[in-house]
Amino acid sequence: MLAKTRNLRPQCANRNKNHMQNERQKITRALCAIIACGFLATLGIGLVSFTLPLVSLDAKVSGTWLGTGFAGFFLARLLVGPLGGIWADKFSPRWPLMFATALAATTSLGYVVFPDVASLYVIQFILGVCSGLIRPVGLAVLGGNVPHNSLARWFSVHTLAFNAAAFVGPLLGGLLYWSRTMTPILGGLSLCMIVAFVLILIFVPTDIATKGREERPQSDKHFDKKRFYALLLAIFGRTFGIGLTIAFYPILLTVTLGISGPKVGLLFALPGLITCLVLPLVPVLKRRYQCDFVMAGMLASGLGLMLAGVGGQLWHFVIAGIIMGTGAALSIPESMAVASSSGTQQGRVFGVTHVVTSLGFVLGPLMGGLIIQSLSNIGYVFVVSGLVGWACLLMWGYYCPRYERLMPYGAVLTLFIMAVVATGLYLTLSLPTDPDDEFYQYTDVAMGTVVNLTLEADSRRAADDAARKALAFMRNIQRDLDHRTPKGSVYRINQSAGEHYVKPTKRAYALIRRAVDLAHASDGVFDPTIGALTTSPLYYVLDETVARAKADLVDYRQIDFDDENHRVLLRKKGMAIDLGGIAKGAIIDATVALLRKQHVRAGIVEAGGDFYCFGERDWTVGIRNPREESVYGTVTVREKGVCGSGDYQQFVKMKEAGETRLRHHIINPSDMESAEASAGVTVIANTAELADGLATALFIMGPDVGSRFVHEDFPDVAAMWFTRDMSVVVTDNFPR
Repeated sequence: MLAKTRNLRPQCANRNKNHMQNERQKITRALCAIIACGFLATLGIGLVSFTLPLVSLDAKVSGTWLGTGFAGFFLARLLVGPLGGIWADKFSPRWPLMFATALAATTSLGYVVFPDVASLYVIQFILGVCSGLIRPVGLAVLGGNVPHNSLARWFSVHTLAFNAAAFVGPLLGGLLYWSRTMTPILGGLSLCMIVAFVLILIFVPTDIATKGREERPQSDKHFDKKRFYALLLAIFGRTFGIGLTIAFYPILLTVTLGISGPKVGLLFALPGLITCLVLPLVPVLKRRYQCDFVMAGMLASGLGLMLAGVGGQLWHFVIAGIIMGTGAALSIPESMAVASSSGTQQGRVFGVTHVVTSLGFVLGPLMGGLIIQSLSNIGYVFVVSGLVGWACLLMWGYYCPRYERLMPYGAVLTLFIMAVVATGLYLTLSLPTDPDDEFYQYTDVAMGTVVNLTLEADSRRAADDAARKALAFMRNIQRDLDHRTPKGSVYRINQSAGEHYVKPTKRAYALIRRAVDLAHASDGVFDPTIGALTTSPLYYVLDETVARAKADLVDYRQIDFDDENHRVLLRKKGMAIDLGGIAKGAIIDATVALLRKQHVRAGIVEAGGDFYCFGERDWTVGIRNPREESVYGTVTVREKGVCGSGDYQQFVKMKEAGETRLRHHIINPSDMESAEASAGVTVIANTAELADGLATALFIMGPDVGSRFVHEDFPDVAAMWFTRDMSVVVTDNFPR
């Protein structure tokens, strides 16, 4: 009997060992499924988020609606996050994850039943709910089932999966939306969510918990509540900067470097790419360097933001992007690991953390907009954001024993930098640049581009008031003249093409009249009805047969005017007016007139490289080289509009018949293809409107035909052409 008992002990031990191994394998499979679910969910949501702005352009929806759609997405994430955490803690994380993926997979059916853009905004809001459940609950499962010494490694993998999905999503979305229909996009969303649902169903058991399975080291004040709140404050500072970067970094790059298109996209994506590259190295770095990666990473993130704010050259932004990406890779996994160690109820922990993160994403862009309006410099926004991140990090350092002695010095250093920045801002805002002239500069976004105002006024208060009114005025006119704004004059005319007359505003009616006059003068080289093609996004990359099929709809002579009642009719269904070749100049002229009424003595109104210089003084302005990011030369003007057109503003390079061809946004109405007679043109005229309209026409004509046209019909206009071989041709009256 004793012998039998002895034989049973090893068998029981083996069974217990096998049971523990099976449990560990089950948990590992569940954790891998959670990470895969997060990747697939982020990928699917990224498809819709990337495509929604393109669909909005196709549907001619205003920017307000688009902004509201994304605001609703982040608001839903913020509100649902803590509820999902409580749900997971009380019952099981399996249920909120299955609910979220199933809801996201079936939400596409709403668009099938109601195929309009309003349904897409509802879908975007629902996806915000799903995202608010999936990410914090997934983090809670990791925090509740991973040993303390492995938390940072697992969170690194989780962060890498989300960053990779965020990077791949837009690329895949661009491919799926090539046909300009939402069916492939929503199909991709449903497929991602169905696979995620199946993974959760198979590999995440009901009994898996979000409450810690092992005791966390919570001795001393190292992991007390105050330290957790300090961590949340530091996380808020970091996400404040990230949210601001998402909203304003492309604008900063465009304004500072004068670049656009793919180059901006590459620099914008650089921090995320660096994060993906550095994340696999974090465990190795942590073993070799025993330092606080939360502190190091967040300090680096703030430094990168400040460097971007003061940068002026390409390499500055490359270094800033590398620093920001490295800072995110160091701080995100480690901060999540520390948050997990702050309590056993992981759902609640990560629900609260998710709220703080979302709050940073919401407040960052809002505060950034206010700072731009107040300080009139986009660079200041990033400097202030970096300092906000550092200031939020001070509390974290105070509650870390290893930094207690250093914190007074860190606080003094941060306060010193803040004082220097504040002093610089005060001097910038209060002191004129010249003892005899008081110039005030303002930067904001209007008309879909960056607007710069340089105003000479009696006081800062007078200049501020004039600038505020001018920017609001520009946005108001732009909404009326933009073919994408549903309540605007041009949109209403286009929607009623081939059906009935529409009465636009007096300003829009007069501008359309003048646009048709310019079309007559140029014999149709400038034609506002090119909108039949150009109102489609990325129209210059469409198949040539598509463009040529719309040639019969491009004819300014098919616009009927009812002068008695100030009404406009496009005779054919499918016709559309696009005032993009003249409206910006008209808005600049109208803004100058408003500023004169506000007693602004002199100044420059510049929007996207087009401007008008007014006042009793000479202004020196630069002319861009169309093949280099540099100034070709300068001219001196007074009371003149200066506008340009070039093939470098919106373009793609495509392989056609074995050759690389540049296809850009300036279309020649005669053959419905990108004009090839010029590389760039600059026009100087008595009004910005005329300079803007002629810049388009002269670019299409080229220097030989264009110079004769200007000499015969517009002798007061001066022009400069850059040809494709970069030779320069100027009219006789062009300023030297």
